[in-house]
Amino acid sequence: MDKVLEIRFSGWTATPRMPFVLSGNAVCMPVPSYSLLLGLIGCCLGRLVSGTEVKIGFNYSYDSVGKDLETRQRLEYDGKKVKAHSKGTDAYLREFHVAPKLTLWLDRSDWETYFLNPVGTPSLGRSQDILKIESVGIVEIKSVTEATISGCMVPFSSDLKAGGQLFQLAEAYQESEEVGGGRKAINTRIFMAIPPDNEANMKIQNLYQTQEGDNQSFYLHHF
Repeated sequence: MDKVLEIRFSGWTATPRMPFVLSGNAVCMPVPSYSLLLGLIGCCLGRLVSGTEVKIGFNYSYDSVGKDLETRQRLEYDGKKVKAHSKGTDAYLREFHVAPKLTLWLDRSDWETYFLNPVGTPSLGRSQDILKIESVGIVEIKSVTEATISGCMVPFSSDLKAGGQLFQLAEAYQESEEVGGGRKAINTRIFMAIPPDNEANMKIQNLYQTQEGDNQSFYLHHF
């Protein structure tokens, strides 16, 4: 591989929510998960995208972290249907990232037209976390054995020498063919999220460097 599709996004807010936090407050991960990025790509293509279709590299950053106090409509199931909770609404704190920037590198140059004319409105987290597509293009890359990367997520191993947060996440989700049938987690594993402000020099597989502009290095994830 010597070329990839590069897409640059920017926005006002993003909410890459940390999973399994049910304390009443919404907390963000330092970077988005691969399943969230697959959803973002699928929104632009107008269909569900499987991890078997694409390899993804990304770099994510933001200016600061903010918090909102929001009202949430609670629901309950009475055995027949879902309805408004008898105790009404409640309030909770929601964490979000301010002025996010995201660069995606995909091994699917044939998808360029979908990002030039996306089917859906891309967002990162919730539907109101709308992203603007700043640029789309094909860039040349080369494989490297060592690189300094940040603002990304890499599979964790015991010999990994980098600072970051560990998360147990599903790489992707498989949607049920039945409406309302839920979804199935695909290949749950431990990842290390490397924050945007923590550059890490790494020697791992699937490292690449762009050959145009600022020669940015990134990890290309294989599902």
